[in-house]
Amino acid sequence: MKIFKGILTSLFGAATLVTFFTPVKLTDDLWFNVIRVVLMLVFLGLLLSYKIDHKLSDSVKKAPRSAKILMAAIPALVLIFVLIQALWPEFAVWLVRCDNAKECGLNFRHAIFVKMALQLAAAVFFGMIAYRYALKKKILPAIFACLIILILILMAGEEISWGQRIFGWSTPEFFLENNSQRETNFHNLATQLFQNVLYFGGWLLLAALPFWRNNIKKILAKFKRFAWLGDWLPPTYFLIIFAAAFGFCDSILTTNTGIRFSSILFSVLATAAILIRVVIPARGVLAERICLTLGVFMVALFFNLFVTEVWQLNAGVPTEYLELFINFGIFYWAIDLKRRLFRQK
Repeated sequence: MKIFKGILTSLFGAATLVTFFTPVKLTDDLWFNVIRVVLMLVFLGLLLSYKIDHKLSDSVKKAPRSAKILMAAIPALVLIFVLIQALWPEFAVWLVRCDNAKECGLNFRHAIFVKMALQLAAAVFFGMIAYRYALKKKILPAIFACLIILILILMAGEEISWGQRIFGWSTPEFFLENNSQRETNFHNLATQLFQNVLYFGGWLLLAALPFWRNNIKKILAKFKRFAWLGDWLPPTYFLIIFAAAFGFCDSILTTNTGIRFSSILFSVLATAAILIRVVIPARGVLAERICLTLGVFMVALFFNLFVTEVWQLNAGVPTEYLELFINFGIFYWAIDLKRRLFRQK
């Protein structure tokens, strides 16, 4: 029975993954939408039917003071941004994505500089981690940390179009012809592909891995060469801190993006399913914290799907907020990882 269930889970997982790469124009077809949602829901149902050792209550109790503050602060900040988008869309746009340099002054696209700063700061912490592993002659973890540093530096460079957004040089002809924003960067050569990698990767890091952390750690423990990766998994309480942010997505009514992209749709459905899964048995303070995250997530999802003014003013603004939260999550993961690894002898 377990083997059959495992095969079934793998098949529905593979089918769900296939929908991530199907053309978005298929979402105009009702039956395609029905089929992809059914596939995702069955896959999620199978995943959640396994015994899940999340130990969320213990994780919250052992969380550092900064994490306990963020459990309330980040959902509250998500709610504030959602209300700003709903009640004052012009200000919401100006806040993160004002595109006119002359009108915006120092505020010109300043969200990209915040994201870049978070990425570079995270890279510094991973540099400390790599150095510590190198001193202990643990080569594989040191190389992995260096790989993350490289990825973060590439992300930071892409945010500012490798300096073009600071120095304002002319866009080379190749990028002028092939880049959707006519800038010197690679991610806008295939904007939605790179966005999906960031959004889905961010969801894996900040929601999925924390939820299945203990299960994954037990599996990794069986392989001595890779057992150290279990220590790199984000703590379970990350779910309470960051899950609400995944309610941000482009409007479903006025754009071809939003949850029409299957990877984003899956992240939304999976976040809702995971939060409901953990809120049902929760009691006391833990239940209050999860209910706050779940409630803010649902409010954010509703307004970002059906309130369209912000997207009409400047396409992509809602997900600009999501990117800020994802990059802060990466930064906080680096801080938390350094704290836990340096505490070990």
